[in-house]
Amino acid sequence: MRRAAARFRAPDPAGVLRGARAPRRIGAAAEEAMDADQIMAGRRQSGRPRKARAPVPATRAGAIDAAYLAQAPAAHRRAHAQVLTPPDLAALMAEWIAAARPATLLDPAFGTGILARAVAARRPGIAVTGWEVDPEIAGAGQAACAAEGLEPDLRLGDFLASAPEPVEAVIANPPWLRPLAGNGLRAQIRAMAVRTGLPLQGAVNAYTLFVIEACRRLRPGGRGAFLLPAEWANANSGAVLKEFLLSRGLLRRLVSVCNLRPVFADALTTASLVLVEAPRAGEALPETIDCLFVPEGAALPGPGTSGRPVPVAALRAAPKWDVLLRDLPEAPPPGFVRLAALATTRRGLATGANGFFHLSRAAALAQGIAPHRWRACVAKAGDAPGPVFTAADLDALEAAGRPTVFLDLTPPLAPAEAAYVDAGAAEGLDARFLTRNRTPWHAPERLYVAPIWAATFARDRLRFVLNEAGALQLTAFHGIFPERRDRAFLRALTACLNATPVADLAEAQLRRYGGGLRKIEPRDLAEIAVPDLRRVPPARLAALGRALTALNEGRRGAQARLDRLVEEVAAEIATKPEEST
Repeated sequence: MRRAAARFRAPDPAGVLRGARAPRRIGAAAEEAMDADQIMAGRRQSGRPRKARAPVPATRAGAIDAAYLAQAPAAHRRAHAQVLTPPDLAALMAEWIAAARPATLLDPAFGTGILARAVAARRPGIAVTGWEVDPEIAGAGQAACAAEGLEPDLRLGDFLASAPEPVEAVIANPPWLRPLAGNGLRAQIRAMAVRTGLPLQGAVNAYTLFVIEACRRLRPGGRGAFLLPAEWANANSGAVLKEFLLSRGLLRRLVSVCNLRPVFADALTTASLVLVEAPRAGEALPETIDCLFVPEGAALPGPGTSGRPVPVAALRAAPKWDVLLRDLPEAPPPGFVRLAALATTRRGLATGANGFFHLSRAAALAQGIAPHRWRACVAKAGDAPGPVFTAADLDALEAAGRPTVFLDLTPPLAPAEAAYVDAGAAEGLDARFLTRNRTPWHAPERLYVAPIWAATFARDRLRFVLNEAGALQLTAFHGIFPERRDRAFLRALTACLNATPVADLAEAQLRRYGGGLRKIEPRDLAEIAVPDLRRVPPARLAALGRALTALNEGRRGAQARLDRLVEEVAAEIATKPEEST
């Protein structure tokens, strides 16, 4: 390996084994570099989201891993998307690889060599090739391997740009990195799309490229093990990778860990193991995949633990594999329809500079922005905590000093407004990703007032808000636009959306992140199952509206009564002839 000009210092083993300094927490600032899957901040009801307990180093190599976490600046690790593989996951991955008895091993994202060392412990004498772009962690990896008698061919450079060399096995915890300005990933996505003919798009994560390229280098019969966020199997951006693995008969086993189960000591994120095997010549492609879901309180499975065989045809037909892994219902039950039958959905207003476009009324006046440019607007989910948001709630936010107005700065502008825009440009706001793609940069996208809001993120269950204030919402909420806009229907639909039976069915559509965080996208939102309110008589709509009022007022037992009412309404719909209304 070319010598790294590294700041890393191999530790005194006795000192480190007594306990290295706790690794830095990857916080919200990491969103600028790392995938949102990998840096979930926020709170659970019982306190902060839990990370896994950092293991006490038992070997000199483990002490070197811990020392790297302690010494490497957090910003450096964020820039390279460095999260070390937990030993229990490394062991499970290594067992899969070692069972095929390979003579050669590739790790395209070497890090400190945890995965390569795990395989070498089970396959003494295996020839290891590693790629690593960061000299700092490569220095730690070289030292950790040497401590265990392993001498890898560790190459400093970009695996994705390297010349293909066939290998018998590959193991990787690839970087979970989104394409952002300056990291060069978009160019690599385009290059791989040309090289492979795969329909790769700009939203593809770096780990997708690593898995595809590594699998392309596997010899027939060769095995691969990859550690990915569990979200890859549910996100729209994972479609290309799923089809690549299934169509080529590569995917053999999938282990998905519950998002409430802490996995990593140095990051809050989900985890899944993608275990592959390249088909041999003439071998029939697998018809089923062994799929295993690890619940919150369960231990990781042993190497011989089998999951549930899921047909490849079912996986190819399911846009979200979580439905199959968790055995969740795929179709709405009797009496329910998908929300798309009643409404359309779209994301909230994206500004690119919330602090510039979203102000309090007092701040807008102080900047000389005329009131005719103000649009009532909510930016934070916490600013609308109940199921109904009224004009009085908006006034209360303003009295508390919260931003409540969105500035519609469509030209022409008055002198004071133009000065405010110039000041924003002087701060570089016009060069941000969203603003630089608008003409002029300070003009808003098309504005819509959504009758119902859906919180984008949740720690417990999804939350829906009836927008009686007629306010805009930023991206903390998605918008729901029912075909019927009469007050009785809107109130009834909001009530149903906040009911436990609907929340339970919505589990199939959620995207799950570390620490229990859930997210829903507009397209997922449209797939939520709700009672078919088109077939509900006015008296029942009114009863649902009254239940919403009780819920909003916090009356005792209101949630339980709403849940029973929704179950009754759905049962009544299910027993009605289809033509009845």
